[in-house]
Amino acid sequence: MALRSRATGRRPRSRHLLGYALVAPLAILMVGVIGYPLLNTVLLSLQDQGVVGSSSSFVGLENYQRALSDGEFWGAIGRSGIWLVGNLVVQTVIAFATALVIGGNGRWARASRTWTLFPWVIPTVAVAVIWQWLSNSNYGIVPKAAAAVGIDGLGSPFGDSALAMPALILMNSWHWFPLGAVVIYGAMRTIPVEIYEAARVDGANAWRMFWRITFPLLQPILFALGLVGSLWSFNIVDSIYLVTKGGPVDATTTAPVFIYNKAFSEFRASDAAAVSVITIVLLAAVAFFYIRVARPKEDQ
Repeated sequence: MALRSRATGRRPRSRHLLGYALVAPLAILMVGVIGYPLLNTVLLSLQDQGVVGSSSSFVGLENYQRALSDGEFWGAIGRSGIWLVGNLVVQTVIAFATALVIGGNGRWARASRTWTLFPWVIPTVAVAVIWQWLSNSNYGIVPKAAAAVGIDGLGSPFGDSALAMPALILMNSWHWFPLGAVVIYGAMRTIPVEIYEAARVDGANAWRMFWRITFPLLQPILFALGLVGSLWSFNIVDSIYLVTKGGPVDATTTAPVFIYNKAFSEFRASDAAAVSVITIVLLAAVAFFYIRVARPKEDQ
């Protein structure tokens, strides 16, 4: 009995060691890929350095003090919030509506499942060129269509400080909504048909089945899409910089664009690093709050 208990006691330990050994390479890789750049950014934020690789001196928290007292930085944070919420709402609404359309059984629904992915596969550079061409005040389709219905003098929204941000949100949402639509469509396919059949027997119409069956069962996937999509949208630089470069008059300068300008236009690497660290902390706080508040409860 003693020998058997010893033998059985060794097996769980050896299994644990095997599990740690299998996970260790990936853990080391993750620490190297994520931990080292993050640590290097924190160290750089404590230095006074212009171009990366140039001489530097330790200044402590001076870069953080300068960033926190900079009105342009807080303006960029505010615009990042508008950008994040706008993309989250517009993309979710369009993706949900598209998923409901392609989830049907008609010929049109089956055909639309293929071309729904079209905006997603277009490179960001091409998307920027297409939308700039569509809205060009001289030869764009949108101004000409507006003139045809009596709205004259409509210029490009990307050149208007009041319309540039909404136009960019619409452009970015058009580019990325297919991803959410496909994910929501796949989640809808996992809902048992028997639930809908039972609801029809009880006299429920399509609208009631959507709010009482479809939407509640899709809440976990909507929560995950919201979290990942928010983090993804917040960090976007390319589509904004390609179209407006943060203008006009900083109207579309979000936090990532502000960091990019600090590092590569003003050549203030240490200031850019300090702003990056502050932004990471703020974004982590927002993500934590979102998880605590918006996460679907297990008992619902």
